[in-house]
Amino acid sequence: MVAKSVRTGLWSLAAAGTLAAQPRPMSFLDVQHLTTAGSPALSPDGARMLYTMSVPNWQDAKSYTDVWMVTTSEGVGSARQLTFTRDKNESNPVWSPDGQYLVFSSNRDGAGAAATQQLHVMNPNGGEARKLTDAKDGAGQFAFSRDGKWLVFGAGKSDAQQLWVLPAGEIAGGETTAVQLTKHATPVGWWRLSRDGSKVFFLSVDSAAADRKNRLEKGFNVAVRNEDLPVQHLWVFDIAAKSEQRITEGSAYSVGGVTISDDGRWVGFRGSPNNRYYRTVTESGMYDDLYLVEVATRKVERLTNNQEVGESSLQFSPDGSQIAFSADNDFIYSRDPKVYLRRTAEAGGEMAEAGRRI
Repeated sequence: MVAKSVRTGLWSLAAAGTLAAQPRPMSFLDVQHLTTAGSPALSPDGARMLYTMSVPNWQDAKSYTDVWMVTTSEGVGSARQLTFTRDKNESNPVWSPDGQYLVFSSNRDGAGAAATQQLHVMNPNGGEARKLTDAKDGAGQFAFSRDGKWLVFGAGKSDAQQLWVLPAGEIAGGETTAVQLTKHATPVGWWRLSRDGSKVFFLSVDSAAADRKNRLEKGFNVAVRNEDLPVQHLWVFDIAAKSEQRITEGSAYSVGGVTISDDGRWVGFRGSPNNRYYRTVTESGMYDDLYLVEVATRKVERLTNNQEVGESSLQFSPDGSQIAFSADNDFIYSRDPKVYLRRTAEAGGEMAEAGRRI
């Protein structure tokens, strides 16, 4: 009886192991247990890549992220962890333009609600990271200019964010002091450096949503359906001249989905009609239209005029001579999208069909 019981038990264990080894669909809980990689950043010489590894911590009900580095020639076997913080996060690593150091965002300094996101600099060959910024409400999006002169970052609460700059050449050598770039009347939202690093394009609302701010400060945080939002427009800031210029204006539409030609002469954007319903529904993109503006003259050309047909963002050829976008065939809702293109400077010119998009 004992031998039979042992055999039965062994068979049960073997059967259970076989069943456990059988393939099965991945569940939602499986995904929550995964260690995930993200934010890849290739070094300027292509020899190394920075990335982040996010590890779930079920006891804290959070995931914590660190920065890693791997060589492109050796692959996984060369992976090396660069930051080690048990209950903090390091994110969005980027290389300096010369590849000599890296900058990342982290809340490693401070505890609890006082732990704001700040920028840190680190040598990829080893050593401790050094804090670059000490923004009161934390540092947000950041980017190096391609010419290696500047590190630009946003700082401040969402309803008061402005742009700041650090001279990139001084970051690795020692202490640097951030200088405020924009002092715009309303908060700076989306922003992007021009390819030559001389200018910053940014979006900002024409008027602060004072009513909404007051409502939230008084604890009335109920979601308002189809809330009436102020329109936002495009501006450009010249870093050397320390001056800003308005590019778009008016109350007809709100600017979003901005793309910039490599030479900085042209900007494409999506204009959302200033209608509280069209701008706030899930299908809001179906009511947007595409616009093209010449930066020097601020002349705006409307490229499309459709309702319930969405277009992709406007794209520029590398030399800026042509523009292209995709949309439904003949701008009629269908499952047959095509690519349309035109020479950039041919204002009013007809968009030619370039072919089907697969």
